Amino acid sequence: MILASANQKGGVLKTTSAQNIGVGLCLRGKKVLLVDIDPQASLTIAMGYEPEGYKRNVCSLMMGEPAGFCIHRGDEKRPDLIPGSIQLAALEMQLTSRMARENILSRALRDVKDSYDFVIIDCPPQLSILTINALAAADQVIIPCKTDYLSYRGLDMLKETIRDIQELTNPELKIMGIIATLYEKRVTDHKEVLKAMEEKEHVVGIVKKTAAATKGIYDGEAVITYRPDAEVASQYREIVDYIIQEVA
Repeated sequence: MILASANQKGGVLKTTSAQNIGVGLCLRGKKVLLVDIDPQASLTIAMGYEPEGYKRNVCSLMMGEPAGFCIHRGDEKRPDLIPGSIQLAALEMQLTSRMARENILSRALRDVKDSYDFVIIDCPPQLSILTINALAAADQVIIPCKTDYLSYRGLDMLKETIRDIQELTNPELKIMGIIATLYEKRVTDHKEVLKAMEEKEHVVGIVKKTAAATKGIYDGEAVITYRPDAEVASQYREIVDYIIQEVA
């Protein structure tokens, strides 16, 4: 299954969620491939890789290199990875002139996706041609969203894009649900937004705002392995278990 982690807003734990879900699935014995299509290469860095240290990366993939040559192998705690690259920003400009540009990633992953239980795509924090490629390739999308009012309102724009993708490119695309992130129970706005989310959306998990959740980078490890006793690690394990049950 291909799962995209998407939100057009930054700072919502989108990459943190992609990393910890991917590592968590790996720890559950699933074969996982992470694909970093964010020009900032945040997922690649979080996994302990230097983005510019690899000649074959997501740019190579989207320019026609066979996916198998672009994959860097992990281990029992680290999923396989197609690294991101800061060169994606320039490549994105080139993609706009290509035929069927929204399906480039889908075609590129076709030969390897069946070799994995899960392919997890970390999207850029904007509704760009790269995000559209991820949604066109995905079976489902999971949306990390902060529990503040403006972030919640921003969901409508992303959901409209998803509907467009469903109508024009990928009718099988489904929204798996929302991860309510950086939640602070003492903040009235957060409590009200979370209540609205739970009433109107399918919330698959809550990640509270803690120092462990917001740090992000743990020497190339996910918090789920680096700080397994932390509350955020437990919250991500629950989300992982939900995903496994959902696709069983």
